Amino acid sequence: MVTDKLVYDVREHLKQYTNDSDLDDRYILYLYGIKRSKYLRQELNNLQRTVDIIITQTLCLELEEVNVLQCGLDLDCETIVRTKKPIPKPLELHIKSAITSVRPIKRIAPSFNFISKERAVFSQFAVFANGIYAFLDNDMHIYFVSQLDTLSLIDCISVTGIFEDPLALADYYNCCGCETQAKCFDLLKSEYPLQPHYVDLIKNEIVNELINKFKIPEDTENNSDNDEK
Repeated sequence: MVTDKLVYDVREHLKQYTNDSDLDDRYILYLYGIKRSKYLRQELNNLQRTVDIIITQTLCLELEEVNVLQCGLDLDCETIVRTKKPIPKPLELHIKSAITSVRPIKRIAPSFNFISKERAVFSQFAVFANGIYAFLDNDMHIYFVSQLDTLSLIDCISVTGIFEDPLALADYYNCCGCETQAKCFDLLKSEYPLQPHYVDLIKNEIVNELINKFKIPEDTENNSDNDEK
C-alpha cells in the first residue's frame, strides 16, 4: 500500500480530510513509522521468525578510501574502504542484524561477509584470507576490510535491510550514477514496507490515538449528505 493510501485511510475514518483539517500528513506517517518499528522489533526478535522480504528495502552506495583511523580499529593498513554516504538507521534488533545483505551490484556476485565491528579486527587473521568483510560503524557508514587487492576495484555496493524510517530512503538511489537512476522510496509510487495484517492494526491504533489527542469527534454522518441539506 502506498503512503497516500495509508494517510487517506486514517483521514477517512476520522472524517478529517486534507482540505478542511489541520492534521498533518507527515505526522500520520510519523506515527506509522514508530508503530511499524515496534511491531517489527517484536516479530524479528523471535529466533524462529525469518525476515519477510516485503519489509526490506534496498539502496546502492558508492565507496571511497579513507584513513583507517576513521573507524578506530587496529588494522594492519593505513587506509580502509567505506560507503561515501551513511546508510539510514537500521531497525534495532537484539538477536540479529537488520542488514540482511551487503553485496556488489552485480547480481551474480556473492554477498560480502557482514560481521560486527568487534569481529572485524580479527578478519585480517582469518584462515580464508580471500574474503571481503563488511561492518556497520557508529557513524552509519559501512566499512570493508580485506586482504584482496580487488576490494579497491569495487566502486558501488547494494545494501538490503529493514530500516527504522522507510521514508528516509527517498534520499537514496537504486544504482550509482546510472542513466535510469531512481529513488529507493517514492512517496507516490513505492509500497510501504509492511505486511498487510500490521497495516490495519496500526491504522486502528493511530485513529484511536488521534481521537484522544486532538479530541476529534467520531463523525458517523456522511459529508456528502450534510452538503445536500
